[in-house]
Amino acid sequence: MQTQSFNLQSTMHLLQTKWKQLLFFVLASLLVASVALFIVPKKYYAASIVVSANPNLADKAHLLNQNIQNLYSVFGSGDDLERINGIALMDTVYKQLVDEFNLIGYYDLKGEEHKRLRRLAVLELKDDISIQKTEMAQLKISIWTKDADLSAKIVNRMVEITRMKEESIWKSGYEKMLLNYNHSIDSLTKLYEVCSNKIKIEKENASQLDYVRSNSLYEQINAQQKAASELKLAIDNNAPALFVLETAAPSAKFEKPNILEVLIFTGLISLVFGVLVLLIYHREDSL
Repeated sequence: MQTQSFNLQSTMHLLQTKWKQLLFFVLASLLVASVALFIVPKKYYAASIVVSANPNLADKAHLLNQNIQNLYSVFGSGDDLERINGIALMDTVYKQLVDEFNLIGYYDLKGEEHKRLRRLAVLELKDDISIQKTEMAQLKISIWTKDADLSAKIVNRMVEITRMKEESIWKSGYEKMLLNYNHSIDSLTKLYEVCSNKIKIEKENASQLDYVRSNSLYEQINAQQKAASELKLAIDNNAPALFVLETAAPSAKFEKPNILEVLIFTGLISLVFGVLVLLIYHREDSL
């Protein structure tokens, strides 16, 4: 216990006698940090928060059956949010952003073929963008760039591209089904016209089978035309893939670097480091 008391007293005495050197070291560190903060490019933050929409809203049965219209929630599940997150993380989304906002020039990438520069810009953009799922089943897309307007535009455009890609998935499925229905209707219509013309020509001599076949074709055409109309209604419905709870807006001031936080951290680290250097250099005096 006496040795520890003696060491503590020696250490305090050392700090009291060397406080000027220690203060100079801390101030010099803060000065270097301040110069570095002045040189480092300022980055502006922008973020958008979205939630997934229930994919059942795009189902044609939901549009036409009044009994089930109120059974589904407007918002989607965690799986629906995961699907939107997966689309947002696709390289095709980042490539489109790179091309639309000329991010190759923004990141000052030169000296390579365009394909290579584009890939480098995608990697840089991925470092600047953060996509996180919150505890409230929301998706937060945020970014830091050197331009406040650019930050907001990139985030909002990313949300829009993701929405369009998600909506195109079910729309393309309905459009293929509609195309198949239309082809089938055309084929059935031709058969019906042949059968009807035969009945008109033969009149009383037409067989009962011809009448049955004509009626059957007519019913099939009506049923498929009804189904095609329902598909067309679902396609034109424009059911949302997601809802934007918060649109990204340009930041009034830069977010990175945080000057106060960096200076406080630098001051504490330099103080601790300076004390350690003094103790090591004067270790014989503190024993």
